[in-house]
Amino acid sequence: MPVTAWCVRICLTQEPPAARDVVAAAAGRGRAHLAALLTGTALPGLLGTVAVLGLTAIGDRRGVGALAATGAGLLSTAACVLTGAAVGALAARPFLKAAGWSVTALVTGSLLALVTTGSPAKHALTALVTGSRTTTAHLPWLACAGAVLLAAATAALACRATARLE
Repeated sequence: MPVTAWCVRICLTQEPPAARDVVAAAAGRGRAHLAALLTGTALPGLLGTVAVLGLTAIGDRRGVGALAATGAGLLSTAACVLTGAAVGALAARPFLKAAGWSVTALVTGSLLALVTTGSPAKHALTALVTGSRTTTAHLPWLACAGAVLLAAATAALACRATARLE
């Protein structure tokens, strides 16, 4: 989750203002911001998926079926990646332009998303830990659905704010 937040922040803040203006003239500020947000989310999502598949194939599942273990891992990965994307989007431009405040908000937001009750990432990780102590896999459907809603709302807010503030 923190890796996704960091990747999203990097993708949203890496371009110099002149390059952002050129891309915004070609596609619109909101669409350019959404493309950077999706790009920052794609790599951690891909790496998390590969890690889940690899660990499920070679790891000790303690009596849990491969399909159930893979499903729990992929849903947890999706919840964490989407929650990290939301944190990264809120800790970058147009909301925070200064690098110091942006990094501080990113670290604080990542920590809070991992420990706060009600966070999709915490719920998903708790389901994985609980499932590792038993022989049943707890599929975190609710956490994944909450993360999808959180990420969609944050992306919409960030794209709209970018179109208005920059």
